[in-house]
This record gives sequence, structure tokens and C-alpha cells, in this order.
Amino acid sequence: MLDPDIEVRTYFARHKNALVARGDFSELFAAWYLHRMDHHLSFASELEDIGRAALASITLHCASRPWKETCAWTVQFAHPRVNVFASGDNNTGTIVANLLTENLKPIEKGIFYSDVVENLKSPRRSVVDFKTDSFLKAVEIFYANSEQRAVRFFWHGEEDLVMISAQPDCDLEWLHSLDSAAIQRLDQDVELSLLERRQFRFECGCNHDRISNFILPIFKSQAEELFCGDQTISVACPRCGAKHILTRESLEAKIENSDQSR
Repeated sequence: MLDPDIEVRTYFARHKNALVARGDFSELFAAWYLHRMDHHLSFASELEDIGRAALASITLHCASRPWKETCAWTVQFAHPRVNVFASGDNNTGTIVANLLTENLKPIEKGIFYSDVVENLKSPRRSVVDFKTDSFLKAVEIFYANSEQRAVRFFWHGEEDLVMISAQPDCDLEWLHSLDSAAIQRLDQDVELSLLERRQFRFECGCNHDRISNFILPIFKSQAEELFCGDQTISVACPRCGAKHILTRESLEAKIENSDQSR
């Protein structure tokens, strides 16, 4: 059963020259929670907040981008020490995220990697340093340095996030003056013209076959080190953290079938 879609709406703020994107992420957060329960993934509340911010912000970012674009963020935090992966695909309307906390080397400052693919062209990568423990502030720093424009994020309640990004000739004084109270009054104080509605859902797309293909090159060169004498291993999907059980027998059969098809 597919997880339910959420709707993201984008507006043009007339006379302010800004793009407003907003959505209620309760269903997306619930889908992420159930996914983690299914795969026994638990995080401290501080990290859960970072994961929720990652899911919501990349969804709003994707909703403001071209339809044929896929975006992936890898955000390494120095404090707390966690690597966050978040990705959105406008072609399929799917969003996924994962938090990595094990075997991480200490770093002095955060690093924000953004990889973008549009219309199957070669990926474009941007890298930006940051110093903050807030995921949304890290995205704002990324926008200022890589996108070369301002963006602001505001929680409108616990599960409704609003993103306001500068467009050409934006009223930057107004944008930088915004606070939570102004967001509460945004519909009354600013003329908003609806541009688009898009649907998104939490979905990774990983499966046993894809994970097997991912691990196969390692198995070919380091089978003993990989299995350590066991007949099965558990491999976590790097995109969503889902656990997949692989057997030595299945990987050997995959190699044999590949050799026979040549």
C-alpha cells in the first residue's frame, strides 16, 4: 500500500516578488515514523526534529523547482554529529530521508552537498560550509551561497512549514523582517496568487534486488570480510535506512546468472 500524498501549494507574493511554498506535513511525518518502526530505526528527539525539518524543507524546495528535476541533499552536521540524507524527485513526487549516526569522524564545521539532475543530464553539485545546528538555517545558508538568493523558513504550527524565497527584484527588507507573527497574517497582509499544487509522498523505492546490485561489487572482491563466516548479512539502504537481509547463496547465484547471460 502506497503512503498517502500530501499537497504543497506555491504562491507568488505580488508587490514583494517572492515565492511562497507551504504544506501540511503531518501525513509525510507519519509515513516516515511508520517506516522507521517497520525497520526498527530510532533516533533521539533532537535528531527526529532534524529529520522532520529535512523532509519538509526538501519537499518545499522541490515544489519550487522544475518538474523534471531530482534533488539530493547530504548535510553533515558537526554538532550534533549526524549526516542527513534527503532527496526529492519531481518526476515521481517521491520524498525520502535518512539519518546516519554511526562510525562518523568528528568535523569542525558542517558541510552541505546538493546534487541536482534535470532531464537526465549530468548531475550538478554544490558544496557549502555552515556553522549551525539547525537544518532549516543550514538550508538558508546554502541558498545564500549556492543559489545566490535569500530564503526563509517558518513553522506555521507543528507540522505546517512555510518557505519564502526571493525572486528577481524581491523586497529584501520585507523578507528579512518576517517573523512568526507575520507568517500568521501572511494571507491578510500580502497579495498571494496561487501558482501550482503538487503532490508528494514518502517513498524510497529500494528493494532486495537493488540492494543486492549495490552490494555485489563488494561481495565479488571481499566476500569473506563481508559475511565474516555467516550465511546472511543485513544491509541498510543508504537512502531510507530500511534493512534488507541478503544471503551468500543469493549473491553467488546473481553472479552465476550474470556470467551465463554474457
